[in-house]
Amino acid sequence: MILFAGDPHGSFSHLLPFLHPDKNGNPPAVVILGDLQINSPSVLEELAKHCDLWFIHGNHDSKTAAAYDALWGSEWHARNLHEKVQEIQGVKIAGLGGVFRGKIWMPPNKPLYVDPIHFCQYCPEERLWRHGIPLRHRSTIFPSDVESLLGQKADILITHEAPKPHPYGFAVINHLAQKMGVKHIFHGHHHDNFVYKKNARFAYHITNVGFRSLTDIDGNYLLKNIDDRDK
Repeated sequence: MILFAGDPHGSFSHLLPFLHPDKNGNPPAVVILGDLQINSPSVLEELAKHCDLWFIHGNHDSKTAAAYDALWGSEWHARNLHEKVQEIQGVKIAGLGGVFRGKIWMPPNKPLYVDPIHFCQYCPEERLWRHGIPLRHRSTIFPSDVESLLGQKADILITHEAPKPHPYGFAVINHLAQKMGVKHIFHGHHHDNFVYKKNARFAYHITNVGFRSLTDIDGNYLLKNIDDRDK
């Protein structure tokens, strides 16, 4: 069983009631769609006792050095599906983490920078972080991130950003899904569990897994939460 979890923003207890082993004693796989927003990898270690855990990063995962180090500075970086196609329980899942930002690339506009190295060549030294791109942009999507997936095939594409026809979606994600031949896109970032109507233009399904929500591999919601935090 493969489950897709919407932005947890530091809280994971809502997932535990759904993490039951199957009849053969195998734990479910859980794929988190970004914005884990944790300060220590110990949170993931506890959750992984109950499931086969995978994720992509979101914009909140590079807001602080602690949040960044919890994912990229630990052994958990290998479980980040960004720019990868990983077979999980016989299903090929491709990942595109992060968000689009205007200072790098805001589709459909042309990108200002092609990849992190290109950006660093024009970035003032005092803005660099740990001898590389600024911390904020460690979760920014570059054209090179998308291009690394274009020549591969997958059954499912997971993204933090939304594709079209979400009101805040990006057609470049639809194009990527089409080129990869995926059957389903699961995305996070938008907390409202946006419902996609059937669209003859797309040969795949799209599911918005909202704030602390959970779906199965067919896009059926097992849990829907409303983001009632103070904004």
